[in-house]
Amino acid sequence: MKKFLTYFFFVINLSFFAQQKVKIHVTFTNSYCGGARPTPEIEAAHNTPKNLIDFYILLENKNQIKVKTDSTGHFTQSIKPGTYKVYLTAKTNQNLYTNYFPNCAKMLHTPFGKLVIEKGKKEYEINLHFPCNPCETNNKP
Repeated sequence: MKKFLTYFFFVINLSFFAQQKVKIHVTFTNSYCGGARPTPEIEAAHNTPKNLIDFYILLENKNQIKVKTDSTGHFTQSIKPGTYKVYLTAKTNQNLYTNYFPNCAKMLHTPFGKLVIEKGKKEYEINLHFPCNPCETNNKP
């Protein structure tokens, strides 16, 4: 029993130390969903990354980690190295102009990006691209 407890605490310590604290900057871009052909200025505005501020996102690997970006689009989290799918949640920042529609189930269940956490790397950038609303039949992404 003593060997088992020693082994158990050793494994717990290894999994604790496997996590590393990372800082991630999250930005977003939008698809143009208007009816008329966009001007080059409109296209450039939609394709220019903007900070995704005060927004809840889910990182999913074997588990889910819910985080919230701050007023500059960053969050800091202790996380294990690996590949994570990035999902959005129904909690959004209504003050942002995004093509994100949390009432659309397709948007809640579709990953918007992939984040690869590497051992030893501390800072990351990720851009999430918002398509036109897939729940509206007349919109094409």
